[in-house]
Amino acid sequence: MPDATGHRWSARHLAARCVRLFVLVALLLASVGPVWLAGLGALAQESDESVPAILERWDGEARLIERRLEFDPPRSDEIPRKLTAVGDQLEIVPSLRERINGELKPLQEQLQALGETPEDPSTEAPQISLDRKRLQGEITLLEGYAKRIEQAEARARGLEANLTKLRRDRFTEQLVARGPSVLDTSVIERGLEDIARTTVAIWTETQLRMSRLTVNAVTIGRIVLPILLLAGALGLLFQVKRGFLVWLLRRGGPDQRHARRVVVGIGILLARLLLPASALLMTLTALQVSGLFGEQGLLVLDGLVDAAFLVIGAYALGGAYFAPHTPSLRLSSLAEDEAERAHRKLIMLAAVVGLDSAMVVQGEALGLSLDALALLNVVITILGGLALWRFIAVAGRSRPAPEEAQADADDDPADPEGDLETRSEQNAVSLTVRLLRLVGQLAAMAAPALALLGYYAAARYVFYPFVFSGALVGVCLLLFHVAQSFVQNAGERTGRHQVAASRLQLIPILLAFLLACAATPLLALIWGVAPSDLEVAWRRLLEGFKLGEVVISPIDFLLFLLVVVVGFLLTGRFKRLLRHRVLPLTGLDTGGRDAIAAGAGYLGLVVTVLVAISATGVDLSNLAIVAGALSVGIGFGLQNIVNNFVSGIILLIERPIKAGDWIELPSGMGYVKTINVRSTEVETFDRASLFVPNSQLISENVINWTHSNLNGRVIVKVGVDYSSDPRKVERILQEIARGHPLMLRRPAPYVLFRGFGADSLDFEIRGVLRDVNWMLNVQSDINFEIARRFKEEGISIPFRQADIELKNPEQVATAIRLALDNRTRPPDEEASSQDERPAARAKRAAGKEDLDNGPGDGVDGDR
Repeated sequence: MPDATGHRWSARHLAARCVRLFVLVALLLASVGPVWLAGLGALAQESDESVPAILERWDGEARLIERRLEFDPPRSDEIPRKLTAVGDQLEIVPSLRERINGELKPLQEQLQALGETPEDPSTEAPQISLDRKRLQGEITLLEGYAKRIEQAEARARGLEANLTKLRRDRFTEQLVARGPSVLDTSVIERGLEDIARTTVAIWTETQLRMSRLTVNAVTIGRIVLPILLLAGALGLLFQVKRGFLVWLLRRGGPDQRHARRVVVGIGILLARLLLPASALLMTLTALQVSGLFGEQGLLVLDGLVDAAFLVIGAYALGGAYFAPHTPSLRLSSLAEDEAERAHRKLIMLAAVVGLDSAMVVQGEALGLSLDALALLNVVITILGGLALWRFIAVAGRSRPAPEEAQADADDDPADPEGDLETRSEQNAVSLTVRLLRLVGQLAAMAAPALALLGYYAAARYVFYPFVFSGALVGVCLLLFHVAQSFVQNAGERTGRHQVAASRLQLIPILLAFLLACAATPLLALIWGVAPSDLEVAWRRLLEGFKLGEVVISPIDFLLFLLVVVVGFLLTGRFKRLLRHRVLPLTGLDTGGRDAIAAGAGYLGLVVTVLVAISATGVDLSNLAIVAGALSVGIGFGLQNIVNNFVSGIILLIERPIKAGDWIELPSGMGYVKTINVRSTEVETFDRASLFVPNSQLISENVINWTHSNLNGRVIVKVGVDYSSDPRKVERILQEIARGHPLMLRRPAPYVLFRGFGADSLDFEIRGVLRDVNWMLNVQSDINFEIARRFKEEGISIPFRQADIELKNPEQVATAIRLALDNRTRPPDEEASSQDERPAARAKRAAGKEDLDNGPGDGVDGDR
């Protein structure tokens, strides 16, 4: 009896689905390339047939399916085959359309070359008239074929939708259908009788085959070979496996490096998975070769083998994740006793699922009655619900791993942002774990309840897909942990190279994305989606969607990304080659080389985008709509961006500034580092980056100190005392200026006597430097030399002085005298002053008040 999905829940059938899905994933990866060929087998068949024959065949197949849907709906097992047939038609449609278009386009070009039909046909050459009629007839015929192809495609899509709807309706009916319930004691009695009858039949069949065996060479071979195989299986299982595991565990201790422990863990996983599986296959082969089992016995044997494979997988994968006896290899965050219990509960759950495969799934193939299947399903579902509940109770306990807890303890407590981010991540993980626990507990309770009530398909649909989904997610998590461990070890080795270490962190993210992409179709298969439905979804995904007259498909998108990435890499490589290998040979300055390299980069990006658009099959003429939309956007919100972009191009062509120039702006000054698309980066003298919009460099005043050459004028000002000889000062300054090595001889530096200042005679040294970038250093050198020479020559540099005129000198003198008397008075006199008459104290206070309130605060000064 099939379940609600119409498929058998056995490990063998699930493996077949996995293989089919991996084929689809391989096709997806192979599709990333310059050419995508879909439906190779269908295309090979189509190439041997003409278009009219294909259309006639499609029409006949469509009529048969429509008649079946109307009068005799197909069975559930027939729907996938009919969906596959319709899908084959839809896969051929693009190739047929391309064939018709390929034949139609040359004919249309020939007809266009003949020109329009003249008003008077007699004026045209007879051969041209015949050719025009022939071309028009062929074009009309091909256009009719094209319309019939479109009609056949629409018809096939309608049939596909109807078949998919019929399958979903059947699925829903099976899911809510109620069968025999074990709450009725008669169901239990009839089920037990049917199970006993089937068991006796299998035993009788086996005894009959054993009684027919005769002692001959064939029989001896059938006995010896199974014994040898069983001996080899036992040797693999006990001796080789045990010795190999001991050898691995010695090399995976806690004192070993992290990467070595991960490798040891992978070796243990493979040993626990492959060696028992090999022993099981040898045992199965031995039993099959022995000839002791008939058809029914082999069915039971296949079910037991499926169950054994499930137990072996749970033992190996659970041992790799929980590692109950090897804490150094443990990936989970459970304690040792909890990890051991979780491992045992996982094996018990796998054994229950394997028991279902051996008894219920194979019972359907043996022809057990509905009563027997319902009874077996109730017993096994109850056992499975208990096992799932106990496993979730142990494995769902979330606590930080010891390494993480130690890392959290070592973190700086004064980092509230990091603590907040860590807490948010922990809360998200904890919420996800609690949600999964709740869903699992609901499945563990709902499945037995539904089975007791007689909802056979619903009980199996609730329980087994959840278990298989958990197994799939566990395998994905195990692979992710292994990859993360390798990346962590590689990051520790390349710790000095931060860029390489940061790039390595992208590997687990990429692997997680690939695992999610591979697991999504598998989850869909587990939860009842038919392979035909996946094929339909995959085909529609490849076909893409229409955006106006442009069809965009994921393959085209991947191809676009591939061309863009390759183009960007080649453009960057070409820019570096120009900048460092080719342009230095031309003798251009640094700014010119950077301008040419930047222009080549812009040109390469434009060519890359155009090639990528053309490679995806998009007609460039269709970009007129996009250009119109961009023009509207430019008029409203993108005008500043476009202005800066155009200004950047002007800067590269006109080169008023270039990389390495010293410029002065209203916002500051510094050296130009790079001229980008939108802005120019200027490094200030404080080593800060100043980003200036390109439009500002075009529209505003900019001083470029090093535009045409590095020469620049320097001015040094100095003042001397009025008693100094001006000619002598001029001569000394001339000698200082001409003696500096950075000062040009032509034009020669000169000294100006600027005038008579308030305190000094003002002079200036003016000269042109070889390199204006050294202006401040030259000013400092000249000032040092001026100070030394003036000191040797006895020339003084005046400083400003101020004369203070007191308007009430008597009050100021009285106040100063009183202050001095108070500071010099002995302690006994100071004590006796406490008895001073109040009148004297008042008089002294009044004098002080007059001093404080004098005009102009008692002081008037000028320079």
